Amino acid sequence: MNESETSCSLKILLITEEDEFYIPLAVNYLLQNHKDEIIEVVAARNPLLKSKIRAAWKFMKTFGLWPTLVLTVRALRAKFLDRFPRLNNTGRFFSVRSVCEAHNKPYCYEYDINSQRFLDHCDKIGVNLIIAVSPTQIFKEKLITLPSHGCINIHTASLPRYRGLYPTYWAMASGEDKLGISIHYIDKGIDTGKIILQDEIDIPARSTLDAMLTKSKVKGAELLSKAIENIKKGNVRSYYLEGQGSYFSFPTRESYKNFRTRGFRLF
Repeated sequence: MNESETSCSLKILLITEEDEFYIPLAVNYLLQNHKDEIIEVVAARNPLLKSKIRAAWKFMKTFGLWPTLVLTVRALRAKFLDRFPRLNNTGRFFSVRSVCEAHNKPYCYEYDINSQRFLDHCDKIGVNLIIAVSPTQIFKEKLITLPSHGCINIHTASLPRYRGLYPTYWAMASGEDKLGISIHYIDKGIDTGKIILQDEIDIPARSTLDAMLTKSKVKGAELLSKAIENIKKGNVRSYYLEGQGSYFSFPTRESYKNFRTRGFRLF
């Protein structure tokens, strides 16, 4: 990756995954501010979502029946409004595909972002920077080293703390009063690359996870946009953070008890 003091022209590939609620907010912001530089948006398969029924059962075992019903109704409503946009008076997008259609931006679904076919496609369209917005597929070495300006990611935590999955939830369940936002280079580890920018937002008392995910995605997109400008101008000063930090996976029932005890709700 190039960190010299030389301005450059960027051809950006945005890799994300489909989502009804939060990711479209970030993608919309990035396309509004970097429409000419982002040449394509890729929605990668979520390898953790092998079965929607199993995912719903796992969610219900952790969070209970009522939150599962609420999430199901919200998801069905979002899919309905996405399918019939003329009935959507919310001012929001409910899929990454719809955001791309509104901005007339190429969009595709990719089963395996590390496949040779996809790598060849990236090389063919001349990608020199990859930005990641919440994909769950792990980037492997060939993809990481393909763009000359590297791959950068939004992580909604103050790295190296809260590496891994669901950092917003885990920060709230752990009693944090601020939520970190980190923009970092992607390397072969999990959220271990060099930091480009970091910032924080407040976690209000009695807040909801839904509200904090919304705020963090917007703030993350704003910070990622700033990082893109720094890369374009050649004034990136990235650095490694000391310490191993902490790593988290899927929420547990015990952590959800802590989450609720601290006065937080999911919705």
